[in-house]
Amino acid sequence: MATAVKNPKNVTLRGRVSFPVWTYNEAVERNKTSKFPENDPAKIKPEFNLLVEQGQLDKLTEHILDVFLPYCAEQYKKGEKERDALEPKVIKRIKDLVTSGDWEAQPPFLPIKKISEKNAENAPECVASIKIAGPRGADFDLRATVYEEGQLLVPDADILSYPVQKKLGETVFQMYPGAYAISTINLFAFFSSNAIFGVSAGANVAFYMGNLEGERFGGGADIDEDEIFAD
Repeated sequence: MATAVKNPKNVTLRGRVSFPVWTYNEAVERNKTSKFPENDPAKIKPEFNLLVEQGQLDKLTEHILDVFLPYCAEQYKKGEKERDALEPKVIKRIKDLVTSGDWEAQPPFLPIKKISEKNAENAPECVASIKIAGPRGADFDLRATVYEEGQLLVPDADILSYPVQKKLGETVFQMYPGAYAISTINLFAFFSSNAIFGVSAGANVAFYMGNLEGERFGGGADIDEDEIFAD
């Protein structure tokens, strides 16, 4: 039985940061050399991938199957032009893909991708990569969960208990590739044609998890254009 949720579109996931493009300006520069360039600057978004372990992947797939897709079905009953409305045959194709767990068999398109060979070496505990888009024409809001005073750049006597949430720039942390992060993602259903449809994920905020330290990913530039820009 599905767990009651405040918003059927939202689910919170934690994992390790990979291929981050945190700012709009960075995204514009990456777009210039992408294999899949976006021609409209207003549509360019920063993006990052969240490498997740099996439990977090199960949380996302169960939410899609048990909460989000039933919501899409209800939206369709209200009217075909309702936001996130998907007709039954489209929902079935998405369900079949999610149930199969074959993330290479897209479309339908999902934010869930097969973990790359490089990331499998960097994070062997992770089983999938979740592609998360940021806001159009703006930067991600990066924050950190702080567990002790020593994690602040400047001590704050007004903080009487921990943990607290602070802007990342007010802490000693950096959102480096390999860092542990948590984000509440917003799911979107889309249908352009029988070949272009599915579910995407977006977020405005990403939190560095100050109680966990992930080893920084090595091996040069942490950019994979196929993962960042592909639909």
